[in-house]
Amino acid sequence: MDKLLSRSFVGIIYVFVIIFATTISPYGFVAIFTLFFLFCFWELVKLLQFEGKYMVILTGALCAYLLYHFSSKFFSGIYPSAYTITSYLPFILCVAAYFIIFRRPMELAFDSSKLIFTVVYLCLPFALFIQTGRESEFVGNLSLTPLLAFFILLWLSDTMAYVFGNLWGKTKLSKISQNKTWEGLAGGVFSVILAGVAFEYFFSAMRGNWIVMSTIVAILAPVGDLAESKLKRVFGVKDSGTLLAGHGGFLDRLDSFFLSAIGFYFYFLIENL
Repeated sequence: MDKLLSRSFVGIIYVFVIIFATTISPYGFVAIFTLFFLFCFWELVKLLQFEGKYMVILTGALCAYLLYHFSSKFFSGIYPSAYTITSYLPFILCVAAYFIIFRRPMELAFDSSKLIFTVVYLCLPFALFIQTGRESEFVGNLSLTPLLAFFILLWLSDTMAYVFGNLWGKTKLSKISQNKTWEGLAGGVFSVILAGVAFEYFFSAMRGNWIVMSTIVAILAPVGDLAESKLKRVFGVKDSGTLLAGHGGFLDRLDSFFLSAIGFYFYFLIENL
């Protein structure tokens, strides 16, 4: 009972923090997601078991530069062009990172590869997510913004997959995670797309086509979840951390965010942001 209460309390606080970060203040948005990144960075460094502290420092410096670069563009209102090849480089790097997780995890045996992997797998999603936002969409009160809608889709994906899996789950989805089922996946996908249809209908003025966006999240969120589970299996870790009581660590809480944030960015890149 105590564990359920602590898990619920932490979950409620987390939801309110996300709502504040994605609706109230652009400065709060950048500050909170930078803080989330720092917690995730600390957990990932421990999970990957870096051998040299100087490589960790270099990794942190590269990530800090990327976050500063994209945050400054967010505040200046400078958005990338969909017509340059370099705008799509993060997508190529992301595909390579997830290929390594699922097919070539032995490549993560060296500090140099861990450095590149951390920058691509962890830092790029946060940096690109910040770049996707528009300062003008923060109106100083609680209202549905594309950033908040994105997180609502993520929460539905995780929650409804858990609910459907517990109620009707019988067919195991993958050996990577024994608790995930095809029935849970189907429930999560259906719920997310249904929410996307509702967003498109009731909030038609909101930037983006949310039927398309919900489909992207419905596909990528479970893959991101499985990827983090695979990482933990490779390095023999049960939970990425203990900072979030009942939820594990920040990596555990945000695992479906990483790949989905990349998809979120590239959808709006194609739509010219």
